[in-house]
Amino acid sequence: MLSPAGPLRYFFPLTITCALACTARGEPAATRPFTPADDVGLARITATEGRQLKISPDGRYVLFVTTQGRLDLNTPQETIWLFSSAEVKAFARNPATMPAPSPQPLVRMATFRDGPIITGTRWLPDSSGVAFLAVQQSLQCKYRRLFIADIKTGSVKALTPEDEDVVKFDAADENHYVYEVQAPELLSPRMKEFTPPVALTGARIGELFWPSIFQLTPFDRSGLWAVLDGKPFLVMDSETHKPIETFRISDLNLAPHARSVIAIAAVNSPPEFWARYKAPPGYKEFKSDQDRQAYYLIDLQSGMKRLLVNAPTGLKNDWNSHFFTARWSSDGQSVLLSNTFFPLDVPDPKEIADRESHPYIAVLQLGTGQLSRVLAVKAGLDKARYAVTDMYFADDRTIVVTFDRSYAYTRSKNEPAAIFHRESDGSWRQTAGDQDPRLAALQLVLRESMNLPQVLAVENRVTHALHVMWDPNPQIKDIRLGMAEVIRWKDETGYAWEAGLLHPPNYVSGKRYPLVIQTHGFNENIFLSNGSFSTAFAAQSLAAEGMVVVQMSWNPQDFATEKEGPKQIAGFESLVKKLTDEGVVDPARVGAIGFSRSVYHVMEQLTLGRMPFAAASVTDGVTFDYFSYVLSFAFGPMGSPEAEAVNGGKPFVREGLRNWIEKSPGFNLEQVKTPLLLLHPGKTSVIYSMEPYAALQALHKPVDLIMLPEGTHVMSNPAQRLAAETINVDWFRYWLKGEEDPAPRKAEQYARWRELRRLHEADLKVGQEKQ
Repeated sequence: MLSPAGPLRYFFPLTITCALACTARGEPAATRPFTPADDVGLARITATEGRQLKISPDGRYVLFVTTQGRLDLNTPQETIWLFSSAEVKAFARNPATMPAPSPQPLVRMATFRDGPIITGTRWLPDSSGVAFLAVQQSLQCKYRRLFIADIKTGSVKALTPEDEDVVKFDAADENHYVYEVQAPELLSPRMKEFTPPVALTGARIGELFWPSIFQLTPFDRSGLWAVLDGKPFLVMDSETHKPIETFRISDLNLAPHARSVIAIAAVNSPPEFWARYKAPPGYKEFKSDQDRQAYYLIDLQSGMKRLLVNAPTGLKNDWNSHFFTARWSSDGQSVLLSNTFFPLDVPDPKEIADRESHPYIAVLQLGTGQLSRVLAVKAGLDKARYAVTDMYFADDRTIVVTFDRSYAYTRSKNEPAAIFHRESDGSWRQTAGDQDPRLAALQLVLRESMNLPQVLAVENRVTHALHVMWDPNPQIKDIRLGMAEVIRWKDETGYAWEAGLLHPPNYVSGKRYPLVIQTHGFNENIFLSNGSFSTAFAAQSLAAEGMVVVQMSWNPQDFATEKEGPKQIAGFESLVKKLTDEGVVDPARVGAIGFSRSVYHVMEQLTLGRMPFAAASVTDGVTFDYFSYVLSFAFGPMGSPEAEAVNGGKPFVREGLRNWIEKSPGFNLEQVKTPLLLLHPGKTSVIYSMEPYAALQALHKPVDLIMLPEGTHVMSNPAQRLAAETINVDWFRYWLKGEEDPAPRKAEQYARWRELRRLHEADLKVGQEKQ
């Protein structure tokens, strides 16, 4: 249990938001509305290797990475920036007379149509440079390449060959590093440039089936590679004499002497007692190859693997803190493990029960094998969970653990850091302080809120005032923005909801507005420009067109059970009732956007809810219908256990089928009274939406199917993002406000939608006659 001394302090005090915004923006006269193109063009400081700001080991520089959509290049552009710590401190001491420091670009890349481009940035131990991975594209392949950028010269050197996809690495210098590779994606046929969205309504969908264009190359260099004294070699397992492969989502952590590495790898025959380790609260146990992953120390020259802890990592049963790594002490005698269970070889039943119940952040003494607790990992579906973003030895007796303040599903604010001190008996005790000492020394703050795009600020130690140091988006001062606020309410089950309500610019109290509900997460510490993700959501652009937008999460209770859908319906309907009773929205003009998991939630509302939406849009997600369930067997023998869980069994048996007919959206599409937009990136996503599309067409109900170009699930390609946001804004303007964009290029779109309106009116008339 995390228990910092004294009351918790918010990392970014809310009391300074307005003052800081005025300082950052001045008092400009905003002249134009926010558009999807503005959203795509926003620059954001990204988290890389768990942190957004990284101090060099010698303390002289601050590093961070930004990403920005470049519509002119049709690619994300990512930049590694450096601040001088001395300039930051000077500005913090006397901001009235000292100029604000300007970050210097060290590396700038726009090398592929989808991001992220730059990942895994790490300072070299001597602070001479920064190592990182960057996506590259050759004539045949997409791959990630390892680079080192020199701080003094600004030169960037590639350390790995072309067409060799590096998935993880650690580096001491350009002659001593370790990395793991896999087969790259073969671009055959070569990836095409962006093509506009394609309307498939009325088309023969069977023509979309195609042979997969992404194939693994005949690649024989997969595995763990090391470079020692400038000489590269493939690390071979001393027992199997095969290349060593580690678990994909974990890190590599090179020892201070650069002759061994810690990694997570599979245990071939795990002990039977490993089955006793429990899943997080609210999760069901699903067996997978993650259940047998553990921390290993690997000698790079001999290939000998030493199991560090006779227990699995927190990967087992999805004890996921989003951070699987290790950190070495400076003397190389201790390692800090981010997520491991403890062995069960103790006599005390209470101790055994605790060890079975959850993993820990722990310290292992390599010489003695002593394993000591630092902090229990929190996961599951409860509000107490958090995401660890980094941890390190500040010295041999002090550990600092940092946390993610923007974890999308967390409702409470987490401490930015917790500090632990080693006692004389080897145990670790949390001490006072909740700020990362590396950033506290610079008084450097990354400030952001629902109404404030990111800015970097510094705190004056004497006055404690915050002063904006760098604004990556000065263009915002010219744009009229809607203002957001946090709202709270309870549904009929008693569950307490929290969401962000975005007003249109020039909002008039007492006037009833159309409402668009955006789903899949809410965090009041993130600027509400689009939504919880960059796919399909368009909060500020919708508000600019005179609509109220609510950004909400989901009810985590009874998740992945038969109660999941009904509990989300309760959330939607109680929200609309609240805002209707308060005179904010018109209940006859309510729409919703679903993405990924929340596609299912929106489809549940359309088919089984009591309140019909006036319009809905869903993108690239799960529907848990019969067609997608059967299709899932093509990708694995398990099919879709969650589809069985939410629908009450397997549909291939009589009782299970009865449950599916009652609960699955696919078997209840005749109840839909809402125009539905199926907006999907690429052919695979389109195919998974075939059941609602085909059924609604057969039932003569209004449905529009639009295929965007292939891309990532969380959209990063600028043209793809622009198309998705623009289409959704047009869709809800049309159905909630009766407005059309007169642009000639959209004439065909509105002709199609006017035909859908005629279908919708006829469908409503039939429904009224039946009543």
